[in-house]
Amino acid sequence: MNVNKTAFSVNRGCRLVMLMACLLASLALQAGEFSTGLLWKLERNDSMASYLFGTMHSDDPAVVQLPPAVQNAFDQAQGVTLEVVLDRAALMSMVTALLLEDGTTLESIIGAGLYKRTADVMAQQGVPEILLARMKPWAVAVTLMTPPSENGQVLDLMLYQQAVRQDKEVDGLETVEEQMELFDTLSEQDQVALLEDTLDNLPEIGRMLEQLRDAYVDRDLDRLVALNEASMEGSDPQLVETVNRMIIVERNHRMAERMETRLRKGRRFIAVGALHLPGEEGLLNLLSQRGYRVTRVY
Repeated sequence: MNVNKTAFSVNRGCRLVMLMACLLASLALQAGEFSTGLLWKLERNDSMASYLFGTMHSDDPAVVQLPPAVQNAFDQAQGVTLEVVLDRAALMSMVTALLLEDGTTLESIIGAGLYKRTADVMAQQGVPEILLARMKPWAVAVTLMTPPSENGQVLDLMLYQQAVRQDKEVDGLETVEEQMELFDTLSEQDQVALLEDTLDNLPEIGRMLEQLRDAYVDRDLDRLVALNEASMEGSDPQLVETVNRMIIVERNHRMAERMETRLRKGRRFIAVGALHLPGEEGLLNLLSQRGYRVTRVY
C-alpha cells in the first residue's frame, strides 16, 4: 500500500471513531455541579484519588495544549486510561473496519446518484475514490463530519504518546472491535440515511464544529450538549435516538463499570470524550451514584 495513503487512512481512522461521539450525542442536561469543567477529581475511601478528563478529538492548539492543572494531574498519574489504546495495531484495525468486505462496493449499496454526489464531496476532502469505493456508508458520513486535521496530532493521540514517553501503564476502556461494532450494527438503511442527512447539512457542520471547539475551550459542558441537540434538529428522530442510545448512553454505563478496576488502583488519569461527562446518564453522575466524590479541578 502507498505510504501516503496508509498515513491518511490511519489518521482518518483515528479521527472517525473518537469524534463520532462528539457529533451524535443528544443528552439530557444535568443542572448544577456538573455543568462546567473538563478535569474532575474522583475520590472514594477505598482508594487514592484519580482524575477524569474530557477530551475533544482535535489538533487545534487551543485544545491540544494542556492547561497546567491538567498536565500536573497527568504527570502525577501512575497509569493512563483512554477510550481505546491508540497504538499502531489499533489504528490499523480501525482503518480495516471502515472498509466493505467480500467485494461489495459503496455504489452498489447507495446507488449511482448518491454515490456521485458523495464522490464529489469526498474529493474535496482529499479522499481518493479508490478508497471511497470500499468505504462503508457510516464511515463516509463520519468522515464528512470530522474537522480537517493539519498534522494528525489530535488530543487523544497526543495523550497516548505522552503516556508512552513517560513509561506509564496505558490501557483502554473499550476495544477497537467494540467501537466498530457500534456502527456496524446500524442497519444498511440507517447508514444510508445518516450519509444523506450529512450531505444535506454539510454547510452547517463546519460552523457547528467551530462552536463545539469554542464551548470546549470555555469548559462549558451545558453548551456542548445544547449545540449537539441543536445540530440534530431536522434529522430523523428515530435515527437520532438509536445512534444516541448506542454511541453514548449504553457506552457510558459500560465505561463507568469498567472504570471501577482502574479507580480502585488509584492515581489514574482517565480521558474520554467530553460529551460522555454531563447528563443524568453521563459519567460524572454515574460515578457519583457509585459513591465517588466528584470534584471539579479545571
